[in-house]
Amino acid sequence: MTSQIKELPEAIACSGISIRTTNNAEISHDTAKLGRLWQKFYQNYAGELPEGEDIYGVYHNYESDDLAGAFDVVASWKTASEQDAQSGSDSVANASKLVTVEIPAGKYLVFSQEGHMPNTVMNAWESAWEYFNAPDCEYTRTFKVDFEHYIDGNLEYGQVDVYIGIE
Repeated sequence: MTSQIKELPEAIACSGISIRTTNNAEISHDTAKLGRLWQKFYQNYAGELPEGEDIYGVYHNYESDDLAGAFDVVASWKTASEQDAQSGSDSVANASKLVTVEIPAGKYLVFSQEGHMPNTVMNAWESAWEYFNAPDCEYTRTFKVDFEHYIDGNLEYGQVDVYIGIE
């Protein structure tokens, strides 16, 4: 697991499908929504994207800056702009159910890991939580937008970078 600071020079517009959840809900199989979100994305949308297309899991609309508050997650892919996402997504199945979200330009602390999903992404998030809960944590989370970047769109085995927005 490595982490580094990255400056995102410009915003990234994404289109995808969304759910609202909490960390507490994700603990129980009965109430967890993230696995079902990604399963639906994989079954209905991933195959429609060009091979090797990067995939993004965008976390936003945080209710609070602790682990108890609700937040939205969008399983998505990059589009040219939010306007293009709304008008040009007709070629992707179920386009009417898509939402658009913008990943803002700014400073992020990035936790990278490679391996089998979903364990790899869960381990990357665990490292992020451990870092930000440590007493000697050097950075402050913004709780505006965080995101997972699945390099080359591989949702089974590959590299994932978890970007945490920082001040």
